[in-house]
Amino acid sequence: MINRIRDFYVFGLCMLLYTTVLGQREEIVISKSFDQLNWTEFVTKVQNTFPVHFYYNPDSIPDFEVNIKSDGLSLKKVLNDNLSPLSLFFTFDKSGNIFISRSFINTSFPSNLFLATSTSITPKIDSLLSKPDKEPEFLKTKKEYVAKKVVIGTKKEGLKITHATISGYVNNAEDGTPIINGNLYIEELQSGTTTDETGYYSIKLKKGTYVLIVSSIESQEVKCRLELRSSGSLNIDLDPQLFLLDEFVVSSDQHHNVRGSQMGFEKLTTKTIKEIPVVLGEKDIIKVALLLPGVQTVGEGSTGFNVRGSPADQNLFYINTVPVYNSSHLFGFFSAFNSDAVSDFSLLKSNIPARYGGRLASIFDISAKQGNMQHFSAQGGISPITARLVVEGPIVKEKSSYMVGLRSTYSDWVLKMVKDPDIKNSSAYFGDAIANFTIKPNPKNEIRIFTYYSYDDANIAGLTQDIYQNVGGSIGWQHLFKNKHSFSLNLVSGNYAFEDKNMEYEQFAYKQSFSLNHTELKASVNLQPNDNHNFTVGLNSTLYNLDKGDFLPLNESSSINPRQFEPEKGLENGVFISDQWDLSPSWQISGGLRFNIYSYLGPKAVYTYGEGEPKSIENIIDTLYYQNNDVIKTYNGLDYRFAARYTINDKVSLKGSYNRLHQYIFMLTNTIAISPTDEWKLCDYNIEPMIGDQFSLGVYSNILSEILELSVEGYYKNVQNLVEYKDGAEMVANEIPEIDVIQGNLKAYGIEFMVKKPLGRLTGWINYTYSRSSVLVNNVITGENNNFGQSYPANYDKPHALNLVANYWLTKRISISGNIVYSTGRPITYPSAIYYQNGMKLINYSLRNEYRLPDYFRIDLSVNIEGNLKAKKFAHGSWNVSVYNLLGRKNAYSVYFKSEDGHIRGYKLSIFGSPIFSITYNFRLGNYDN
Repeated sequence: MINRIRDFYVFGLCMLLYTTVLGQREEIVISKSFDQLNWTEFVTKVQNTFPVHFYYNPDSIPDFEVNIKSDGLSLKKVLNDNLSPLSLFFTFDKSGNIFISRSFINTSFPSNLFLATSTSITPKIDSLLSKPDKEPEFLKTKKEYVAKKVVIGTKKEGLKITHATISGYVNNAEDGTPIINGNLYIEELQSGTTTDETGYYSIKLKKGTYVLIVSSIESQEVKCRLELRSSGSLNIDLDPQLFLLDEFVVSSDQHHNVRGSQMGFEKLTTKTIKEIPVVLGEKDIIKVALLLPGVQTVGEGSTGFNVRGSPADQNLFYINTVPVYNSSHLFGFFSAFNSDAVSDFSLLKSNIPARYGGRLASIFDISAKQGNMQHFSAQGGISPITARLVVEGPIVKEKSSYMVGLRSTYSDWVLKMVKDPDIKNSSAYFGDAIANFTIKPNPKNEIRIFTYYSYDDANIAGLTQDIYQNVGGSIGWQHLFKNKHSFSLNLVSGNYAFEDKNMEYEQFAYKQSFSLNHTELKASVNLQPNDNHNFTVGLNSTLYNLDKGDFLPLNESSSINPRQFEPEKGLENGVFISDQWDLSPSWQISGGLRFNIYSYLGPKAVYTYGEGEPKSIENIIDTLYYQNNDVIKTYNGLDYRFAARYTINDKVSLKGSYNRLHQYIFMLTNTIAISPTDEWKLCDYNIEPMIGDQFSLGVYSNILSEILELSVEGYYKNVQNLVEYKDGAEMVANEIPEIDVIQGNLKAYGIEFMVKKPLGRLTGWINYTYSRSSVLVNNVITGENNNFGQSYPANYDKPHALNLVANYWLTKRISISGNIVYSTGRPITYPSAIYYQNGMKLINYSLRNEYRLPDYFRIDLSVNIEGNLKAKKFAHGSWNVSVYNLLGRKNAYSVYFKSEDGHIRGYKLSIFGSPIFSITYNFRLGNYDN
């Protein structure tokens, strides 16, 4: 008996969730007698009926005692004692049906339907528990009455059609920003759709009358009676809502772990970034990405990252369609993106959509915040080394908005506190700015103007000075037509430039500059012929201009010979088509084709070499001269994208994908870690484009009422024409790069395990990755090879990696976060012996990457303290106290060797060899924003 009452109590709590949050209904009828209440059946029914999922914490259900008296147990008293504290009221009818509501119900129905008042009769427990002979008799209704009515289209326009399309935008009523992945649900059809990244949706329906329910996880639900006469538009504003329940989640299918079609996909919001400890208290989306499965870096303080065994130059960074060719500040210690100005970011590492091209490993797509269209707001923070500020507001209310973010450093005081004189005499400055303008002249058109700028100036002990910057901007137009299709057009420009000055040796002091300009035009059309198809077709054209600058003596005392380099130019064009097709509720397939045409353009002097001969100065047989914009060499290729998802049941699905991609630009570097002064290089007459094939297969599951998300994904990758450097190559100021590079093959494979808990007081994830990456360079035609023709581990090969990220809310205001990071040490080449030849001492080295650095291990911890949570106040502040590398472990960034007394001695270099403490203050105008 007690178990049944407890089941009913849980049942009542969930009904309370439904009535107060989702349905906004005044009462709900439980149409079965008490002994037939079935929690599992109820959850199944609700999840099959509504596009939402319930989560509850059993620990939040208070315990209660049942005192059984001699005259029988009063169910009414038990329910009243235990549901009243929740402001939940109830009454009964003759058949034992129970009515639950947020306010007391005084019924006035005829006596043959319900009891006149709730105090008339107290049902005996035996009668309630007895099974009725027939279905309870009471007035049933299909749905509640919906007062708000919306008419779409006209009868005249709908005379000759049976179906019509309704489309529009779902926005936040408070600031006008788009609601991404919002749910639109048709009650009668028990189906619906979700909004895209602009808040846009489109549904095709038969003409008629429907109940439309619009909701999102952070907004109040809107419900209206929809009369669809012909095609038309409907824009919907949702009021924000802060849920004070222990746990409540609305999830969409688009990025659902089980039902979503994506693979190798990770999407994180700024809220997640705020909760993760980082070095010196500076929120960093790049460092957060390194805690995801399959994503690694060669070491602390290095630029870029390696995805699934690929080099760092095979990743493409976008921020609002603007490419960013250097994503770091201060040589990789911090990212070049102000997290306060970022809405969210997505990482695609397999099943990359056909609209993206030009990179083999991953796409890192960052979305900047759209300005508040309702009122002015501001937020920012102060950390030990930076200050940041973001302001936003309407230009014309509900029509246009702006968002501007600024960040600057004052880090020199930290360097002055270091005992090492070289570091003490160094200086470092960086800053960045971002601006986003949105204009909505009418419901069918939207214009976005975006600009981005970052700058670094680092002087190391007066010996070297590096100045580098990113400048970019874009203007985009999106247009809706026929209420269900969309057209987008974007013009994009991005520029990366650096200047390097080396004064370490006065006799060899030099300066060198480099710049890369990326200009791109992209257009696409999204078509939805029916509810089962999402069809996209488009094109893009990218013009690369590389100015390799000059290699010049820094001053008159330098003996460096000046060298001049020719600029490079290339044009990459692509046409793509893709389709996502829902074959059935269980099967979904998606595919795409992308045809690339790349042309290497003049002006340029090109060297040709003897057939079958290694590319070297001695083997040059001719020089070809091309004028400006002459086509020197053309490459083309077809990219394939295919993916499939099979849903076994609501909790388990299988997914598989295959990608083939081409890449026409790569990076020249002679170091393990990517440096801001490393140059980009285009494929040319002698260097062919890289081609990558990747196969992926995964199993995805949600368990414990979707409290835990599990995934296991394996992959195999093969890259042709990988650009590697010959043994002993010298890449500084090389006028003929092809003589020092050689192309080979890269093979990578691995398996990634991920368990994520996105809900509750304890959130976070744990992942483990096993991966291998090897390179083989052996040209049988020319006889050139690396490592004596044997395969060797890639510089970034780390077989084992484990990441644990956890955040626990002690109270509504105080949370504790921690990271645990482990990985195998990266490969390294060691000197193995000293020998003498003609009296000259020579060092013999091991095979390439034959040894490894020590394993990497780190623990971070932070505490976040929010200000008071008053509903209305002028400003809200919070404090973050963090410790990076809590144990002070001296992880080796590199190992170097010295010859001392005839012996070779090795030394480890650590970047952060002790705990790094920091405290950060964050603020925003307005009340608490979770």
